[in-house]
Parts: sequence; structure tokens; C-alpha cells
Amino acid sequence: MKALVIGSLGKMGSLIKQLLIQDSFFSEVLGYDINDENHQLLSEYPKVDVVIDFSHPSLITHILSYAKKNKTALVIATTGYSTHEQELIEDAQKDIPIFMSSNFSFGIEIVTQALKHISKWIEHDFDIEIIEKHHHHKIDAPSGTAIHLARTINEALKSPKNVINEHKQAHSTDLAIHSIRSGSIVGEHTVMFAGNDEIIEIKHTAQSKSIFAYGAIKAAKYLINRKPGYYTMEDLTKENSHE
Repeated sequence: MKALVIGSLGKMGSLIKQLLIQDSFFSEVLGYDINDENHQLLSEYPKVDVVIDFSHPSLITHILSYAKKNKTALVIATTGYSTHEQELIEDAQKDIPIFMSSNFSFGIEIVTQALKHISKWIEHDFDIEIIEKHHHHKIDAPSGTAIHLARTINEALKSPKNVINEHKQAHSTDLAIHSIRSGSIVGEHTVMFAGNDEIIEIKHTAQSKSIFAYGAIKAAKYLINRKPGYYTMEDLTKENSHE
């Protein structure tokens, strides 16, 4: 199988490209990065079986155009899309299989599934807050993962909360996300349920970027030869649980 990594000069992109080259499943691995002075137009790249995107939202129209033209499976790991860009992605799933996730860690997927159940039980007795920490080079805040976790919680609640990302006193009707950008933190997400005289915390800490890389590669293998549609980590986790 042939793969194309978008953002291949970035930290995640270069790691994924290296791991793909070492994986016998892939016979050829190409890289594309707008920071490469010698890069050719994406539209001129040869057809591959799967594209893995760890780049920037501004490239999504070019990536979708290439993928639809070549009927190529697309794994999207980039976050921070506008509403319009998200609509373009949703429209493209009619033509190609798209796997999209804000976090390719299987641990985060376990946390996601746990939150679906926990949130139903403690809706009225606990305040809910999310604290997310990342390295000081990360641009977007809150993180895509924090937004995903907040959305998961709200979907489980009978009365969804107002998601805020401000350092101020939160009300019981709010779900506050606190973002920290410091040092070289790979990624840490804590969901805190605070009640009277008791606190429940669910915490996930990424100790290496490799967990995201391996997750994206598993997603790529899963997505090849799938029907057009929208796929997530939940689909991949279910597939693995049946093996």
C-alpha cells in the first residue's frame, strides 16, 4: 500500500513518515510539506491508497481536492477548523472514506466512553470542569481533545451545559475548560466532577507523541478500502475489540 503524509516536516508528520517507512504494510511512503522549498503542487502527486494529514487547516481544500480526485482514503489529525472547513469535510465523506479525530490515543477513547456513562449519573450533583495542558508551542486553545470531551459530556446530559474557556468563576450551568500552555508537556487532560465534599477526576496523560502516531497509522490501515463515509476512534476501537 502507498501512503502520503501531509505536514511531513513537522514533528508529528516526520515521526509518522518514519514509522510508515519501517512498516512492511506500506510499499511506498511520500511526504508533502508547504515548508519544503522544493515541494511540488499537491495536485501533481501520484495516486496513493491513504493520506494522513498532520498539517494546518488552511490546506484542507487542497487535501480534499486531491483525495476526491484520486478516490483516496483520508485520515485527518489536524484540528482548529472553521465551520465552513468542517462543512467541506462533511461533504467530502460522500465521495471518500474519512477518518477524523482530535486525538488518536486509544486511552482518550477509553476516557470518552467512560464519560458517556459517568455524566448521566452525576448531572445534578456535581460541577464539571476540564483542565488541559500542552507545550508552549501549541497554538489552538482549548485543545481539540478538550472540546471533544466537553461535547461528549454534553451529549450525555439531559440539560447540556454552556461551554466556556475563560478564567472566571463558573456557574452550575457552565462547563469550563482551562487551558495551560507551558514547557514541553505532550498532552494532559483532566475532567473534574466536583460535588459537596467529594471530587472525581478522570485524567489522561500522554507521555510521548508516538501514541498519536501509532494511532493514526492504525486508523490509516483500518480506512483503506472502506466505503465512503465518516469514521472515528470509536469505530476503530470497536473493530479492535472484535479481533
